[in-house]
Amino acid sequence: MVFALALTIKAGAASINGFVRAEATGEPLAFVNVFLKDTYIGTATGPDGYYVIPDVRPGTHEIFVSIIGYETIAQKVTVAQDNLRLDFRLKVTSLEGESVTVTAERMKFKEKMELSSTNLSLKEIKSAPGFIEADVFRAIQLLPGVQSLNDFSSTLYVRGSTPDQNLIMLDGITVYNPFHLGGVFSTFNTDAIQEADFSAGGFPARYGGRLGAILNIINREGNTEEFCGTANVSLISSKLLLEGPLPKISGVKGSWMLAGRRTYFDQIINSALYFKERYDRKNGNYYEEEDYIGFPYYFYDLEAKLNVDLGVNHRLTLSSFYGDDVLSVAYQDKWEDTPNAGYYEKYTTDNLFDWRWGNRTNSLNWRWIVSPKLIVRTFLAESRFRFRIQIDNDEQDYFTGGGDTTDYRSIYHLDVFDIVRDNSLQTELTWFPNARHTVMAGVQHKQMDFQLGMLTNRETFQDSLYETARDTSLWMRARPYEQAVFIQDKWEMTPLFSAQAGLRINHYSLHDNLYPELRLALKYLLQENLSVNLAWGQYHQFLTTANPQDENLRFIDIWLAIPQDRKASSVEHTILGLDYLTERNILLRLEAYYKDFKHLLTLNQGNVYAVDEDILLDSYNEFRDTDAYAYGTELLIRKPTGKVQGWVGYTFARTRRKITGYDWTYPKYDRTHTLNLVADWQLTKTWHFGTAVSYASGNPYTPILGVIQKWNAEAGYSETGWSNLATADWGNEDVIYLTGKQNSARYPAYFRWDVSFMHRKATRYGFREWYAQVLNVTNHLNIMTYIYDQKQNDTTWGLKGVRRYGIPMLPIMPTFGVKFEF
Repeated sequence: MVFALALTIKAGAASINGFVRAEATGEPLAFVNVFLKDTYIGTATGPDGYYVIPDVRPGTHEIFVSIIGYETIAQKVTVAQDNLRLDFRLKVTSLEGESVTVTAERMKFKEKMELSSTNLSLKEIKSAPGFIEADVFRAIQLLPGVQSLNDFSSTLYVRGSTPDQNLIMLDGITVYNPFHLGGVFSTFNTDAIQEADFSAGGFPARYGGRLGAILNIINREGNTEEFCGTANVSLISSKLLLEGPLPKISGVKGSWMLAGRRTYFDQIINSALYFKERYDRKNGNYYEEEDYIGFPYYFYDLEAKLNVDLGVNHRLTLSSFYGDDVLSVAYQDKWEDTPNAGYYEKYTTDNLFDWRWGNRTNSLNWRWIVSPKLIVRTFLAESRFRFRIQIDNDEQDYFTGGGDTTDYRSIYHLDVFDIVRDNSLQTELTWFPNARHTVMAGVQHKQMDFQLGMLTNRETFQDSLYETARDTSLWMRARPYEQAVFIQDKWEMTPLFSAQAGLRINHYSLHDNLYPELRLALKYLLQENLSVNLAWGQYHQFLTTANPQDENLRFIDIWLAIPQDRKASSVEHTILGLDYLTERNILLRLEAYYKDFKHLLTLNQGNVYAVDEDILLDSYNEFRDTDAYAYGTELLIRKPTGKVQGWVGYTFARTRRKITGYDWTYPKYDRTHTLNLVADWQLTKTWHFGTAVSYASGNPYTPILGVIQKWNAEAGYSETGWSNLATADWGNEDVIYLTGKQNSARYPAYFRWDVSFMHRKATRYGFREWYAQVLNVTNHLNIMTYIYDQKQNDTTWGLKGVRRYGIPMLPIMPTFGVKFEF
């Protein structure tokens, strides 16, 4: 098929094609506008910097290459009957040719079909104040349509969808738990990011398997011109990035990038405790070894990318990521009695608590330019997420008394784990048959492996003889696979009207049937700079997470495959939008959406409890069928150029969920109104001021109305009859809280204002950049949750009063850091 297409293309008209890269680093530049002067014949580069202008008539033309922030290239070219290969290198500049830039932006405005999509550059990600350091998820949370639970979570709730319904990718590889420190930070090193492509809905046919949103983090490819690097130190972590060209060997060239990040609190605290221990030993001060356990937590991530160009038409890209969170504590308790009158006892306990979770991804991407009009990409990837808790306890007790000797030992082990493995193979082609059509098609295969289990073991030794043993295990495993084929055509029907239609067909092995999905996007230009857009699509999802629906903090996602007896979750997206681009390249976007969810799974939250020392699981993996819907209106005003850059986003949203057999309720992540303002102001050539202001109406919660006190009947009853209730001895009492309707109340409105300053200065070896930011400048008290307690000195029988305490979110917090480029 590929070769037949190649022969067909070669017989057609001539084309101009090539790559556009940054001159200083050789990095590909996406969304660069390449067009012929005084015409709208042209295109924009893709994520890898590739462009093709098909069906160019023979003769002399003047071609323009333009993108904001780079010098515009104007070059005269002569096109004959053969295809013309032109690669360009653009220089960074602060000056922009107004007429050319405006023309280029108008063309980009006309060509872009994807609704609800935003491309964030590294500069925009860093301009949004994060939590201690810049974070891509924190920046995305400030876009319209994206909600968050609280300051301590960087998870993304997009247009009524939960975080497990988002497809998060790093260089096209699925990442299943993209968070550090229980969701406080994303797992992506900002310094290594080239750009972030985010779509809140209406995504094209090449993407599937999720209901919510698409986020593809694209890492830097590496400097092709020279060796260089950056070093970054913040209050939470240290980062190092190195990059450079590969040695050029007979037509083979390329680049590499290596980036790493690690927290260092554990190293600082452990070093301090080490010197304190040495001081105490030297000076004879009292100490015990368990006093020097140290700081038990750290996280790290390591990213690498290697690009090899085999001639001008073939490129191999190897991309890898390794990252873990580690919470590990090992300590020993000792006690030894002084022998007295034949009595002696010695006691020793060794304890270990080891909790690790993290991701590993590897991929190999082969890009083949079969002809200027046909590109084939083959992608092989593996992704693994693991979550594991190990608890070991070894207790030894030696006792001697009255001539009797007892040697006792008890060993206890607990292992809880969740492992997700994803091996994927994908081939897709992009075909430019003529100037009015762009066709994409592909096949995908994804082999999954889910393992979830809990293993316990207890052994007892008495007087060196094996006495008892107890083993308990709970283990589930599923190995389904997903397959898909898709085709999509972007068709410019007239100069004013364009359509993008796609079909995706999914196959899920546990259901053994097909799930077709139609996708459609329409765009009509009311004026040159004003368009109306419509998108509609069907989506299915074949995995879910066993997370409580009312959680305040999302530490870990427990992934499970949709079981054979459950229907696949599905949703229909409908989006209507209006885009307007001003003469100063300020984008105004107004969108309304509606999403209809079917067959979602809600965890039936059970309890883990012990019976005769066996650990049992009560309904933990039982799910209830759930329907939902979400609708809203969003406004985005985005200014990507000038001394003041940034965006303003407003969201009006409603989300409702209904578990089968229950009433419709608001989920915990529902927020009616959200307003965000993000701005970066270049005060001088070396000084920048950044700010982010957020306001949102409160999230819902279930109110506590009062309590009922249950009492032990035996404690209040005697042979002579019931005791006086006011003076009865209640014994062990249970308190039952009386709640209102689920999520019927709202927390107070949320407000937060962050500011940051950055100073960048040239040094002998490159640049030095320091930054300082203050989070929650006004120290506004935002409530994360409430805790309840009974009123003091209240002995009323029956319904009792309660008082409420608010647990606040982030207080005012100054942070700072420094970065070196060399």
